Amino acid sequence: MGDIQPQPGGALATVADVQARTEVELTEGQRARVAVLIADASSIVRARVPELPDPPPATAPGVIATAVLRALAAPPDGNKSETVGAHSRVAAHEGGGLYLTEDELELLRPPLPAPRGAFSIWPG
Repeated sequence: MGDIQPQPGGALATVADVQARTEVELTEGQRARVAVLIADASSIVRARVPELPDPPPATAPGVIATAVLRALAAPPDGNKSETVGAHSRVAAHEGGGLYLTEDELELLRPPLPAPRGAFSIWPG
């Protein structure tokens, strides 16, 4: 599976972007799942950040990769929490799975323009 560069209106990251952000070597099956998750996360971003600039900001691959790695780490059965003996684990997000935080989405939004308006200078 080749790593295609992000296209306008398409994926905001590549499988290579995700692989570069983890020490675990992804299997071919995981790489295929990562490609689907990248496409899904990119669609979520485009829906939640309609003002996404073209080309996307340099933060996009990292934001998408973080969301994908978080989804890969979520319990595959969708459980919110699990307990084994004295050890408990709770998912960080209700329902787990693929999501982007508001802070991550903010990294993709264009900066707000500097405030403009009338002002007065009082003679001293």
